[in-house]
Amino acid sequence: MGVGRTALFLVPVALVARGIGFVVPIVIAGWFGVQPATDAFFFALSVPSFLLVLASNAMGTVVVPPLAQLRVNEPARLPGVVTGASLLAAGLTTLAGAFFALLVPHALPRFTAFDAATQAMAVRFTWELLPFVAGVGAISVVRAACEGLGAFRAAGFSPVARSVAIIGVVAAGRDTGPAILPLALSLGAATELLWLWGVLAREGVWPGRPSWPAPMAVAAAAFGPVLAGETMVALNLVVDKAFAAGLPEGSVTILEYADRARLIPQTLLESSLVVVAFQAWATARAKGDPSAERAAVQQSLRWVFLLAPPALAGMVVAREVLVRTLFSHGAFPEWGVDDCASALAAFVPGIFASLVGTLLVKAHIVAGRYRLVMGLGVVSFVLNAALNAIFREPLGLTGLALSTSVTTVCVTAWSWSRLQIGRPALDGLAVLGLATLGAVSLFEVEPASLLDPALYLAALPFLGLLAVGAHRARGSA
Repeated sequence: MGVGRTALFLVPVALVARGIGFVVPIVIAGWFGVQPATDAFFFALSVPSFLLVLASNAMGTVVVPPLAQLRVNEPARLPGVVTGASLLAAGLTTLAGAFFALLVPHALPRFTAFDAATQAMAVRFTWELLPFVAGVGAISVVRAACEGLGAFRAAGFSPVARSVAIIGVVAAGRDTGPAILPLALSLGAATELLWLWGVLAREGVWPGRPSWPAPMAVAAAAFGPVLAGETMVALNLVVDKAFAAGLPEGSVTILEYADRARLIPQTLLESSLVVVAFQAWATARAKGDPSAERAAVQQSLRWVFLLAPPALAGMVVAREVLVRTLFSHGAFPEWGVDDCASALAAFVPGIFASLVGTLLVKAHIVAGRYRLVMGLGVVSFVLNAALNAIFREPLGLTGLALSTSVTTVCVTAWSWSRLQIGRPALDGLAVLGLATLGAVSLFEVEPASLLDPALYLAALPFLGLLAVGAHRARGSA
């Protein structure tokens, strides 16, 4: 089965798994609203979020090519390698989390407008999230091993186990307020890790004596540059929240919710197309088949150009309805809807660039361009921080989101130029252009709710474009 068809096969799984995962911030928004304690929690969570991106994009990425080589040439060594790599990943992320926890008390007075009580909560939450941080590191490696064995569907459901555990713990300890959240996330990570090891066990890979065979030297060589590059990208999450903490109370929380909404399409793609494509490229490289590798890269990028723009354009038009539907329940304030929707709209151009850029970085890693990945990360960090400083005062939260979009577009353009795969296909460019034109033309349309006919009238041109893109993409699956 080709990359495209396998990815389509995973889309329903990703929709269910990630959809249930998205219930977590909805529950937090409805039960705890916007308050100093949620600001403190989400600021503290920026460190694990940074490490989550770091683990999944660095640790979980660099092990894929050598695991593919072992799977092809020495499958008997997989148990020990997966065990050793997951323990190493957990240890590294825990050390990084502890380092940041030591820095947080010194950073909060300088970079935030939090009062003393909120600062104390943020420090405590940062330490309490360390078990979650350790779980994140181990999960990144074990998930990569599951996907390498072709267990895409079973691994794809692991976020369901995590989310159910988190929501259950939060529900049980709701009366304690946001203080229950670090424990809930840690138990959720432990549940997901057990699920993934269960998937490996079903495939015949049980935890074994940790080992580090010669093919993993590839991962070791790649880890430094890729870690540096992905660290710079992941630090953008921390920097954005630091800038948001200097805005009025509630800004960190609102930015977090807008960021969660923008991750819906990105997470869906990363749970389907990126996962399948990366494994296919690594396997083709392990078998010494560069033509198959190059064809898979081109096909994957074409799918993004044909399918993502209409969905993202519709997201711009329906931004307020989306935010209201997801978050405007219980304790969530009405004023937060407009601010969150504006930030979400500013995030959208960067979402498309990020979808393309994620695939490009994976292709560079398979090809061994580790220093380029590091350079992309450094440019991303420096440019995003500079634009945050420029845009925060005149534009507020919308300016911080716009900084992310501009940075992502610039870095992705540079990454594309270095891959030497030519320009995008004309049909993909046409879909992108028409979707952008539609989003700009209908930007002032503001449907009041999911029942507003204006929402469905505005959706028609984007649904048509999506049908055309799906038809064109199907022909290349």
